[in-house]
Amino acid sequence: MKRLVFLLLPTIFIAMVALSASAEDTKHPTPLTLQDCLNAAMQEQTDLIVARNNVLIAKNRSSQALSSYLPQLSVQNNAFHIGQGVLNKATNGTALSISQNIFDGGLREANALGARYGVKQNNASLNRTQQTVVYNVTKAYYEMLRSKHLADVADANVKYTESLRDQIQSRADLGDAAKVDVLPVEAQLANAKVNALSAQNAVRTSALALESAIGMTPEAGFDIQDVDKVPDPKVEPMGNYVTTALNSRPDVEETKAGTGVARASLKAARINLYPRPVISAEYQRQIQGGFTTSGTQVVGGIVFDIFNGGANRAAYREAKASQANAQQQEKQVVKDIQTQVENAYLDLTSSKLRLDAGETGLEAAQKNYDAQKERYNQGLATPLDLLNAEVQLVTAQSNMVQARYDYYIAIAEMDYSVGKQGGFNAR
Repeated sequence: MKRLVFLLLPTIFIAMVALSASAEDTKHPTPLTLQDCLNAAMQEQTDLIVARNNVLIAKNRSSQALSSYLPQLSVQNNAFHIGQGVLNKATNGTALSISQNIFDGGLREANALGARYGVKQNNASLNRTQQTVVYNVTKAYYEMLRSKHLADVADANVKYTESLRDQIQSRADLGDAAKVDVLPVEAQLANAKVNALSAQNAVRTSALALESAIGMTPEAGFDIQDVDKVPDPKVEPMGNYVTTALNSRPDVEETKAGTGVARASLKAARINLYPRPVISAEYQRQIQGGFTTSGTQVVGGIVFDIFNGGANRAAYREAKASQANAQQQEKQVVKDIQTQVENAYLDLTSSKLRLDAGETGLEAAQKNYDAQKERYNQGLATPLDLLNAEVQLVTAQSNMVQARYDYYIAIAEMDYSVGKQGGFNAR
């Protein structure tokens, strides 16, 4: 028995180590890059899945509409049982039928045209949805990086203030400073700790926002990697961006296709208002009771709904209003694009200026802090001077973080506004 225990102990130990390592891996997954997040979103994002399914639905509707141009082939097998008193008769029959809709007054053509426009509309919608997902994920990624770096600044502020408190406390203990000099630093330290807690909470909420943008279920230990400095784009005149957007944005094509769908629906509704000629042909071959018969017929006529409760007239009015809405949306999207591009242009140019100003401000604040620290060590500055310099430095660091990620997001916003997939495709 003891020997068995000694034999099992190494196995149990190895299993426990493996489980521990597995749990550690689960708890701390590898931080994701921006490209990892975008790739995951392409697979997991619900809006994209729905958009792809809508394209599939539209293609199948188009196939259904086009099928009316083709002959319809059917086979029918019938069994007959006739009973007359003591006389019973049972026969089997098989019929092969081929029918063709030759002309239906243009209704078939209108439906097929509308279905083709529907495919174009949903393909364009899919492309714009993909661009939207890319932009939302990219923005959420930068927002999480922003919150992480702001948390780093807040933590550094706590350490700065703790170091200053300890330094002043040491001087007060030696009699080189008044004990009351520690009080404002203690108050500043308490505020710094509160800000650090808020910053850490912002990191967690921004992580949840990014996971939601990707379409992921929230995971413990979710983290992302930092990014290298984003290359500065060449800023062009705003008119160039507007022209590019109007030529490239999928939602322009989407609204045009939507107008085409509405126009085809209106045409079909108008056809049903009036008498329409119909021509069809059919060939049938029947085998029954050992006999074979066949026949061909071409049927022409006029179809007209004399009265159906006003349904055709109501359908026409509905289609006409739908076409008016589609035309209005087609005009409105052009206006919206111009507004979006102008907003993105202003965000891009102003964020670049703020980034440059932030770099200058940070450099000045760092020099001032170093100078005040040196003056304090020489007994030429008060604790309040050093504390103010520290606050200015932390503010400059926070402003720099804000400006950097505002600029990165503005670049992605400009790509999105002109119909590019910034962050996913090469610029």
